Amino acid sequence: MEDLMLNLMSKRMSLMMLVGALACGMVACPSEEDEYPNTEVPDAGDSDAELDADPLPDTEPDGGGQVETRAMPLSLKVQDEAGMPIVGASVIYQGEAHLTDLGGQVLIAPAEGAASMIVQIEAEGYAPSSAERPVVEAAEGQEMSALVRLLKLGEAQTFDAEADALLEVRGVKISLPANALVDGAGNPVAGQAEMTFAGIEPSSDDLRFMPGPLIGVPAEGDPVDLLSVYMADISFWKNGEKLQLAEGIEADLEFPISEAFSGYAAGDTIPFWSFDLEQARWIYESECEVVAGDGLIASCKAGHFSWWNVDKPLETRNCVEVTVIDAESGEPIPGATIEGEAQSYLGRVAPFGATDAQGKTCVDFMRAGTIELSALHSYYYQDADGPLTVVGNETAASCQSEEGGECLQVTIEMSDTRSCLSGTVVDEDAAPVAGAPVYGLYEMMNGPGSVVAESGADGSYCLEIPPVDEVELLSVHNDAVGQAVVSLDSDAFGEAACGSDGCEDTGELVLESGPTTCVEGISNSYMVVNDEYIAVPRPGQPVYVYLGDVDRSCEPGEGPEDRGQILAEGITDANGGFALDLPLMTDVQVTVIIGECHEEWGPECLAFLNEASGSVVFELEGIEASVAAGGCQNLGEFNTPPMCFEE
Repeated sequence: MEDLMLNLMSKRMSLMMLVGALACGMVACPSEEDEYPNTEVPDAGDSDAELDADPLPDTEPDGGGQVETRAMPLSLKVQDEAGMPIVGASVIYQGEAHLTDLGGQVLIAPAEGAASMIVQIEAEGYAPSSAERPVVEAAEGQEMSALVRLLKLGEAQTFDAEADALLEVRGVKISLPANALVDGAGNPVAGQAEMTFAGIEPSSDDLRFMPGPLIGVPAEGDPVDLLSVYMADISFWKNGEKLQLAEGIEADLEFPISEAFSGYAAGDTIPFWSFDLEQARWIYESECEVVAGDGLIASCKAGHFSWWNVDKPLETRNCVEVTVIDAESGEPIPGATIEGEAQSYLGRVAPFGATDAQGKTCVDFMRAGTIELSALHSYYYQDADGPLTVVGNETAASCQSEEGGECLQVTIEMSDTRSCLSGTVVDEDAAPVAGAPVYGLYEMMNGPGSVVAESGADGSYCLEIPPVDEVELLSVHNDAVGQAVVSLDSDAFGEAACGSDGCEDTGELVLESGPTTCVEGISNSYMVVNDEYIAVPRPGQPVYVYLGDVDRSCEPGEGPEDRGQILAEGITDANGGFALDLPLMTDVQVTVIIGECHEEWGPECLAFLNEASGSVVFELEGIEASVAAGGCQNLGEFNTPPMCFEE
């Protein structure tokens, strides 16, 4: 029961982040000053929503005459570890950023004449990633499919950038010399800085969250397949700006070597690689030395910070040619991605290839190894018999070489059969709620999946789902949360579509306020008496608590709600104090903004704490509390310049 509650809380937090992202809370709003030009976030609940490529007609070739083909656009979905789609993630292709919609999806057309597409994916609070797919010609209506799973950054560690620092997380140690960091302009960083970390230890963590294929570019020679010992994204920050090591400075890194990796001994070396998001490749940098410590440790030196990987090249390989077909018609399915999890060694088949117009692709794996293959596609799901097991042999063979043995041959069947769930979103008074996003989360053989719909004017919604045993319904709207679990009989699965009479009726999804936490503080200005600053309480000031890090902005025509998702709002009392309830979440940041924009002084009249500019961000403790019951987290004293109150 405790695990279930933690899982629900994790998904609830993911959903709150989604809503905040749509309101430009956790993900930056588009602006002319962004590094990449952004497109507008489409609304997945609107059938007329425009994506970044022209909509494709839903037609099939008629089999008569020559079938017209086109380069398939890339349909990419971004989701987190809980299977929740990440809204507003920036998917960058050839310098242009496209934002994912309510379902975490984006559709991007390939550049004219391109042989492949490489995109970079960035989202606030997650380690960056990439995806690579070949550009394939196929019939009209077909799309290249990709699923990118982003790894959430761990809690930031604060340290003094002007002193030697030793930081440790999950057994990884990072040693920085004093004054080692610089900002984007190359200026030395003074005072407090932060480090974030996201790591993957292959013997215990999910390699599907790695930032790209395990393909390395050595100092000389052709690219090589890799076997990872440990990979991690290590980043440094100050006031939201990413930092780097100063020129000529190196940091010492230590990565634990799991006992699952045999064959290493003190004195050995292991290649050290950094990940290039634009190439979607690991670039050879140096060698790490294996040393004895609390177990074996890979001791490395880094001259910059990004994703880093301690791994060795895969020596000899087998290959398997995969054909993906429609289970009902037997027709080939182009644009499907093949994923593979090793069973006899620690590794994965990298999801960078995709099936061509004949439904074929080829993947390499360790010689004589055993892997389980599954297929991914936006419109299809793999039959629920489980992954396809492939056993290699002693004869070396590779997809990219004609030397050696032949590739194995397998076929994976996929189906686009769907059923549907329909219901109504209501509030605690049983009144229908319009415009509420409803997410359906389910578990498939290749991991969690999700669909999303938006409730209509009468509160109704409909979700199309594959044949699964259980669907978890989640919704957050106006700070209220709705959750339900729907059990299904997949053996009695009947094909149906939204708008038909065959949908399973899930009844009412009730949005409830749920558990709360609370924050309190005080709003002051000041006056000078005998050269001393005297605090002056400021009653009647509006207080807003936003999800995530938002700016103290005063753009023309902008209201408080335009800055991001408001979790709570109120007015300071006669003593300048405030205390506000807000939804209970774990490991969440909030921004507090007090006051109103001034006609002359603009955002200078929005209260600040210790800093004369910029927003004030707080880490909230995940403790259930309320204003009525007490126990609120005290955020301290906020100040507003006295000029803001002068007439």
